[in-house]
Amino acid sequence: MDRTTAEQAARRVGWTTLPIGLGLLVAPSPVAALLGDGAHDAALRAIAVCDLALVPGLVGGHRPPTWLAARVALNLGIAGYCLHLARDGARGPRVGVAAMVVASVADVRTAMALRRTAIQTTPPTP
Repeated sequence: MDRTTAEQAARRVGWTTLPIGLGLLVAPSPVAALLGDGAHDAALRAIAVCDLALVPGLVGGHRPPTWLAARVALNLGIAGYCLHLARDGARGPRVGVAAMVVASVADVRTAMALRRTAIQTTPPTP
């Protein structure tokens, strides 16, 4: 992946995260229903706030690998939460785990491409 494609991917992640975060913040109940029994609204709103905090860094383009790494950490935390909920065999949380792992792999790939291309394009210091 070249630098331009990686930068576009990071911005696309940010623009995708924005409506997801807003949706979870404003109306967490539809997602909570997918997670099974229990009150998940507070946890989903906390996830939403974290998602929304990442958007400016992902969209703004300042140090995107760092913001992608933060998103990976959040996604893996969400995957852990879903994995905990999936212990009773519910399908929704298992889908959540898979989605967070796939998103994390894509984010790591993008972050690595950005770091690699930054190293290749950095001029040597005199």
